[in-house]
Amino acid sequence: MPGKLLPPAIKAKVSVDSAIPILPVAVAAVNGYPAAIAPATTLISSAITDIGFIQTQLMINVPPPIAPPAKFGVNTTGAILTQLTTIATAITAAVTAAPLLPEPASTTIFTTANTTIGTTLPLVSTAITVGLIVPQQI
Repeated sequence: MPGKLLPPAIKAKVSVDSAIPILPVAVAAVNGYPAAIAPATTLISSAITDIGFIQTQLMINVPPPIAPPAKFGVNTTGAILTQLTTIATAITAAVTAAPLLPEPASTTIFTTANTTIGTTLPLVSTAITVGLIVPQQI
């Protein structure tokens, strides 16, 4: 029987996976990056909400579950929330830098932020699958 926290985990994964193809299009938009990345910002915000909901439900238990021995726990959701916050912060940095391109400092910030986003999104997707979805399907 699937876990009761499976639907928000799946919803978060869909949000993260949907944000992945938006990034290259937004980067290509250069100065138009803020508008082009806006849908990804909304998706990441939604994923943060969904993982936050799971975290809150886990915190109801005293003490809250930790994996292992639990199938998943607050350490799992905490790590995912940290990665999602890293992505959101990087998006904010890139949005701030984009209108100032090609100024050298802005170019560095823009490139670094988008490298972080591009690297972290697939990691979060995998973490949600392995840490929250698969354990609830068993």
